[in-house]
Amino acid sequence: MLVPFVLDADSVVPDAGWTPAQQSVVHLALLDTWKRVGLLVYDGALFSHSRIKQSIDALPPKLAPLWQEVLERLPIAPGPLEWDGLVGNNQASLEVLGAAVKVAVVDDAKAEVDFLLREDELFKCLEGFGGLEICRLLAVAQGKTFTAVDALCGQHIQAGISYSELWATRFRALARAPIKSIAVVDRYSISQHFECPNHYLSGLERFIRLLDEEANGPRYVTVFSAWTVELNQRQPQVSLDTIAEEIRRIGSHLPRHQIKRVQVIMIPNAIFGQVHHDRFVRFGDYIWDLGIGIKVFEGPAVGETSAASFKSCLLAPSYSNVEVTLKQQARARTIEIPL
Repeated sequence: MLVPFVLDADSVVPDAGWTPAQQSVVHLALLDTWKRVGLLVYDGALFSHSRIKQSIDALPPKLAPLWQEVLERLPIAPGPLEWDGLVGNNQASLEVLGAAVKVAVVDDAKAEVDFLLREDELFKCLEGFGGLEICRLLAVAQGKTFTAVDALCGQHIQAGISYSELWATRFRALARAPIKSIAVVDRYSISQHFECPNHYLSGLERFIRLLDEEANGPRYVTVFSAWTVELNQRQPQVSLDTIAEEIRRIGSHLPRHQIKRVQVIMIPNAIFGQVHHDRFVRFGDYIWDLGIGIKVFEGPAVGETSAASFKSCLLAPSYSNVEVTLKQQARARTIEIPL
């Protein structure tokens, strides 16, 4: 759901003609969009040595703390090593950026002089370079890509769409972002896994496989689920050891073995319902509320329409608190399965 974007290092410094109030408005709008649906991609191997970091450090005293707050909280990702931090209108630069990000943010001068945007154009999509969008710094919130993703944040997941389309449009960028810990809070995820027909992958198994395939580093997954009636009535009886065996089986089929551990926390169904009724997946500070939980990934296509809502940053602590409350239940049982 996140939009990978780069910010031209030379464009970070505020326009000399802007008032301090205008500078704040423009930068706050960029940071707000970034917090909601963006993933900043920086130049070089280390952010501390990057050109964009040097530009941020040189910002006026009233702007620098705003950036620092976001940088301390949100994940950022390294870009191609051959990219120098500047967005240039040449084939080599655009090919590299087009393969790595969706949006390149530049100041007005670069937008109009280098990329020939008209005075009334807020953005331009370069079809020859993967559809890379060149967007004015002062119009990030109105850019085509960010606007489209914002619109998707509250849309239902429609029955019939393939799991691959669902993953590509809503989860892939999150899986690729440098976020190590992922939580699945879905009281039915374990029972639905065991009830899933043999010719299908369950939502849980599909999610774990897709996450492993996309992750660019080690990932640690925690699953909160419940001893539902269906699970309790299965024969032979399902125990924590049975669940661990099944998770290990899933782990043996992972394509890249980037998921290093799955922790499963099982809670009595009635207690789970008292704490939290909704189902969600949390990637760090980013949350997908899912009406039918990760069952959306069961089988080759979504079986039934599901409510879905994407949230980030300020709302994340309330979801983390749900996980803490579930963990602290006296009857919660936990098992860790290294993969």
